[in-house]
Amino acid sequence: MLGDVLQAALDMQKAGEPAALATLLSSQNFMPLESNRKLLVASSGKLLGMVGHAALAAEVGVEARRVLEVGQRSLPQFLVPAPEAAANGWYNPWTVEMLMEPLSEYSQELLHAMAQLEESRHRGMLVTILTNHPRHPAGRRKFLIGDDGTTTGCLHDAALEGFVVRRGQQALLGDQSAIEDYQTVEGDMLRLLFEPIVPPPMLYVFGCGHVTLPLVRAATLVGFEVQVIDNDAAFANPSHFPEAGATRVMVFDQVGDVFDFGPDDYVVLMTRGHQHDRQILEQIYACQARYLGLLGSKRWVATLWQALEAQGIDRHYLDRVHAPIGLDIHARSAAEISVSILAELIQARRTDPVGLLPRRPRRQDASRRVASLGCAHTFGRH
Repeated sequence: MLGDVLQAALDMQKAGEPAALATLLSSQNFMPLESNRKLLVASSGKLLGMVGHAALAAEVGVEARRVLEVGQRSLPQFLVPAPEAAANGWYNPWTVEMLMEPLSEYSQELLHAMAQLEESRHRGMLVTILTNHPRHPAGRRKFLIGDDGTTTGCLHDAALEGFVVRRGQQALLGDQSAIEDYQTVEGDMLRLLFEPIVPPPMLYVFGCGHVTLPLVRAATLVGFEVQVIDNDAAFANPSHFPEAGATRVMVFDQVGDVFDFGPDDYVVLMTRGHQHDRQILEQIYACQARYLGLLGSKRWVATLWQALEAQGIDRHYLDRVHAPIGLDIHARSAAEISVSILAELIQARRTDPVGLLPRRPRRQDASRRVASLGCAHTFGRH
């Protein structure tokens, strides 16, 4: 996870340990990196954030040590040709381009702000000046923009900062890095890297019915972090859902107060017997979650929609709810239904546009808010 990389980088910087941070700029075909796109390389060559190819890990380690020796960043490319790719079970050769930087390029304040974004599940955009320019030496070429309007860092150029804030707020709507050119008032050209800081996708499953267990298992396999929530401790038992990051017990009339769903959150309502689906939906129908789905038959959904519209909820809010939930693959068993739901979650993650409305101020951890509101228990994975 990106948060682990950032926290380790912050710890190493505080301890004065030399290290390098590698940022993925582009890739072709298979990418043996975690989706966070950052690797931390200690002076020993040990990597945090790398998965997959041992030869690539070795090459990254060598380049990181060279960068630390000369004290200057680099833009290396790493290539795994077709024979080597095939020997490791992949179908195509692949190329990775990175930005390799000494950890000193990042201030403690900047690393802490990036880690806070991850922890609070807010988005951010880190802007880096890639062009070597005397006006922008190390320590003056990074600027972080949060989705709540906060900024960290200083580029010592008001016009440039104004540009990156405007462009960064637009780029927050995407998940991909971008490189753009900017001309200063003096006529110099600067190449800028816009790098999204995005929390991992989080799936919130309300209700511990028969579909919940296979859905939790399948979702974790494709990279979702999962929280399972129920109002009965007999069902929301962490031993029943070992793959879940957290299992919560809470009363459902507090969902709107506890959770501030954002564009990287996915919400599934499947409470037992549909007893509390309407109660929860009434609280979160206008939330910013990337995906909001409801388990139930077409007839049951139509009846519920009529009741909610009669209550005054506008139809355009209901139209964004995936109901009945899941892609239509004629699923019958609980496992098949979970596959249809997961397929729709992946489709939403990869194709649905991100919408950013004003967020609540960066909040404290939801588990602490649950406790403060008198909810029963939160069980985390240890």
